[in-house]
Amino acid sequence: MMNALTDKDIDSIVDMLKVLGHELRLKLIHTLRQVGEKSVGELETLTGIGQPGLSQQLAILRKAELVRTRRESKLVFYSLEPEALIPVARLLENLADLEIAPPASNPRTARARARNSAATFARIL
Repeated sequence: MMNALTDKDIDSIVDMLKVLGHELRLKLIHTLRQVGEKSVGELETLTGIGQPGLSQQLAILRKAELVRTRRESKLVFYSLEPEALIPVARLLENLADLEIAPPASNPRTARARARNSAATFARIL
């Protein structure tokens, strides 16, 4: 069971949900989770999101600390910052009355657990 949320926790989670509640940003986060680190040009090709919309949405994700950047020459690469989603995941876990295992050191194991948790959540709905 989750500890009581403070007003600060709630404010932070609400802000994160606002960021996640946009179709293009959610699409970008999902793409980065699936394919890993990509340059802006690669993300444009993968998602079909054109400029300047892509840059605008990536800036919002950067500000929310959901993605990290790495510069290589003139290219900027983006990757997901999954730890930033933990407070929201814990809230959803609690609301769905699920128990999500702590992150495993093996990425394959963590992905398998996430799939199982998502399947359980879908069955509940």
